[in-house]
Amino acid sequence: MMTTGTTDAVEKKFAIPFASAPQSLLIIEDDLSVIEFLEVVLDHLKPGLNWDYATSAEEAMELIRKRGRIGGEPPYSLVIADIFLDGDMTGFDSWLECAQEFPDMPFVITSSLSLDRYLAILSGFDNTPTFLPKPLTVGRCKSVIEEYF
Repeated sequence: MMTTGTTDAVEKKFAIPFASAPQSLLIIEDDLSVIEFLEVVLDHLKPGLNWDYATSAEEAMELIRKRGRIGGEPPYSLVIADIFLDGDMTGFDSWLECAQEFPDMPFVITSSLSLDRYLAILSGFDNTPTFLPKPLTVGRCKSVIEEYF
């Protein structure tokens, strides 16, 4: 006769682990040279990482909402968005919308604005996104990517 403790140990030994959602990244950037730079950095740091890019916040929100309908996880493991983009929306706008719809999805904002100016724009907001200043460097990008992946 097996005791409960032995049964639990046997069940744990043969338990099938649940597959976790693959890590994914969305880059929202309208400067193709920046996208190419990030592609090189990502290929070196995280080969095989599933990532998408959009050149406008409107296009990005479409991707985010489309992926958001699939499963209960945040649509992306991380979003890196420039502030100033083609179209009517900014990177801040996409962050604010995502904060409402997908509050657990982390955001990083890139810009050539100074840190002081960035913080002044976001004064009054709680849980502001991490700031990644431009021009981007491999070291700064590596630091941010390793923080989330």
